[in-house]
Amino acid sequence: MKHIPNSLLLTFIFVLSACTPIATAIQPTQIVSTPTITAPTEVFQPINTIKISAPSLKNNLVGEAAERTIQVYLPPSYGIPDKHFPVVYYLPGYGDSGMIGFNLPDSMDRLVSDGKVNEIIIVVANGMNKLGGSFYTNSPVTGNWEDFIAQDVVGYVDGHFRTLAQAESRGITGHSMGGFGALNIAMHRPDVFGVVYSMSPGLFDENGLTESQMFESERLIQRFIKFEEKLSALPLEEAKTRISSSPDQFTLSYGFAFAPNPDRHPPYFNYPFTEVDGKLVRNDEIWKKWESGFGGIADEVILYKDNLLKLKGIVVDYGEYDEYNWIPKGCIYFGEQLTAAGIPVKVEAYSGSHQSVLGERIRDYMLPFFSAVLKFE
Repeated sequence: MKHIPNSLLLTFIFVLSACTPIATAIQPTQIVSTPTITAPTEVFQPINTIKISAPSLKNNLVGEAAERTIQVYLPPSYGIPDKHFPVVYYLPGYGDSGMIGFNLPDSMDRLVSDGKVNEIIIVVANGMNKLGGSFYTNSPVTGNWEDFIAQDVVGYVDGHFRTLAQAESRGITGHSMGGFGALNIAMHRPDVFGVVYSMSPGLFDENGLTESQMFESERLIQRFIKFEEKLSALPLEEAKTRISSSPDQFTLSYGFAFAPNPDRHPPYFNYPFTEVDGKLVRNDEIWKKWESGFGGIADEVILYKDNLLKLKGIVVDYGEYDEYNWIPKGCIYFGEQLTAAGIPVKVEAYSGSHQSVLGERIRDYMLPFFSAVLKFE
């Protein structure tokens, strides 16, 4: 077995003790030896596409099915009887269904055979709904997507595969909308997930919502108000079918997730602007709900500090040239708030845009991080 360098161990032990976000790159390193692989004693596929029951999504208002498809990658040694593995749960971004730039099983098998990561199970559970994305939050309109991940998916995987069914052996990660979902779920459920690595997550600083693609211009706001007025004039069932015809799908999805109002006529949420005498009027109470979706970080750090301190590692990385310029600002702000509260966090900046080097980040940074920090017994 290859010797594990002390310098590598110190690199990842830093995650548990660091109190200041940094902008230097985590250097990819070899961390384990190539595993000994024996002939499997049971039949399995390296990659499995499985439809599972999703009771957490029942009783939603927009007709989301209470069944979802997940992908489960099994490592080369999975066929060895009685061998159990840690699990990394990957949450794709808005409109995405898989791991961009990283192919399962080939890319992961290569990392294992090259001795760069330990063997782990990877589960891809996308949060795509009829409008593009659920934001992995519980909503009376679209269903309880956080519970779907933390309960339905984890329960199915632990019940059907040889996992190490403990928080210390479960990591959660994702990109963009999924990066936000990973942070949010880990913050709420440290009893389920012990480690989180978030890539280009949707996070707002104090001005993030105003700068976002939902509210960056009066034209966009006025367009949505007019669409909302058209829906209000339609009978209920026709309005429900017309929801998806809006050109502002991201805005609809975000509203469903963070400002839901199931008692209201479609679109089933409260929008923070109205138009009065040709002028836009903002409702500050509703605006705060929209702001606290990707934002509200300072308040959340106070509320969930004990939960965040239970996590074995928190890493956020982002591209310096992200097309959504509010994302780097939000990531930096997130790190500042956690650091000020004494919560260990590593915030990582790299040269790239929103997706340009995502596969490289998964291969060289995210998966080696989990391999070093998750508990393998």
